[in-house]
Amino acid sequence: MSVKIKLDFPRIQTKLTSDEISRLNVALQEAQTLSMGPYLQEFENDFSKYLSVKHAFGVSNASSALEIATMLSGVVQGDEVIVPAHTFTASALPFLRLKAKIVFADIDPKTFVMDISDIRKKITPRTKAIVVVHLYGLPVQMDELMKMSLEHGLIIIEDCAQAPGANWQGKKVGTFGDFGCFSFHGQKNITTLGEGGMIVTNNDNYAETILGLRKIGQRPFVNQQKYWQPAMSNIVEAAPGLIPYNFALGEIQAKAGTILLERLDKINEKRRASFEKIVSGLSSHGELRFQAQSQNSVSAMHLLPARFCTSNSGKTRDDLIDMLYNEYGIKCAVQYCPLYRYELFQKNGYFDTGTCPESNAFFDSMISFPFGTDLSDDDIDYLISSADEALNKLQEN
Repeated sequence: MSVKIKLDFPRIQTKLTSDEISRLNVALQEAQTLSMGPYLQEFENDFSKYLSVKHAFGVSNASSALEIATMLSGVVQGDEVIVPAHTFTASALPFLRLKAKIVFADIDPKTFVMDISDIRKKITPRTKAIVVVHLYGLPVQMDELMKMSLEHGLIIIEDCAQAPGANWQGKKVGTFGDFGCFSFHGQKNITTLGEGGMIVTNNDNYAETILGLRKIGQRPFVNQQKYWQPAMSNIVEAAPGLIPYNFALGEIQAKAGTILLERLDKINEKRRASFEKIVSGLSSHGELRFQAQSQNSVSAMHLLPARFCTSNSGKTRDDLIDMLYNEYGIKCAVQYCPLYRYELFQKNGYFDTGTCPESNAFFDSMISFPFGTDLSDDDIDYLISSADEALNKLQEN
């Protein structure tokens, strides 16, 4: 007998309204080009203003943004790069390709994001960069991390894929380090119609190089007298030894990003209110521990993860997921396997050496509930009442 799903996972996080769809239709009808045009420029300008950062470049996805940041970081084979063990694989793949040495950082068991004290322990003279992942929308402690970067001369790449609009001490994430990388995938807080990303920087030299890398090296000829002579555009080596890619973001995708960016703060506010309601509604269940929020930060509240602490009943996280799915039609997930437990990383020499015990413990006990901007009040009430009932049943059995 198939299960009737009432709350699915994953889900489109934020859907366009009918008015926003109408605006997108107008843009599609009026567009003079569908790539590298005025809608992209508009989105980039609006995004840089929103973050208060000098340069923003739309790209095909956050993975592309991370690839570009990696190419510009100066990291070469043999250099060490610190990456959280508990993150989406895209945070580490560019450095795996480079054959740099990835050093895995553990997470804080309360916040589920990178543990600053563990990062400090793992910096060596060979460390070249740190990939800072604001996982689940919650910022890492950026003041302490930036002090470390200055002390040791490290490149900081912020992976903000899940954290657009989040801030640390009033400053938006993505603007602290050398690069900020954002995602507009359909499962993120705002989307550019399924795929899309942005790389931002305050460094003028990086910005000029990104322009060459992003779109197959197309840059204007120097002192070009006529637009068609010697050709429409030059093809350049963006930086010594770097062959350009094509990471372009389409025009209509960019327009969708501009439209949703207008209400990003309201989207995040609604998500925080939903988070607080759910956490409050399940507060009587001590075995369920949600992500701790720092007083110094404002989260983008991308997902709804919690740690299930096995109680006297002996029931586990898996028992809860199974019951919610089969009895209530609520599909939950287990996310972000520590990277060294994946086959790909093990084939490249990375194994569990016991240096990230909190990442292992959290992954083995975590549950991620269905969550999204467009969850209705009825959806939230159903999630709370169902989880409450299921947790009570597990205690009784």
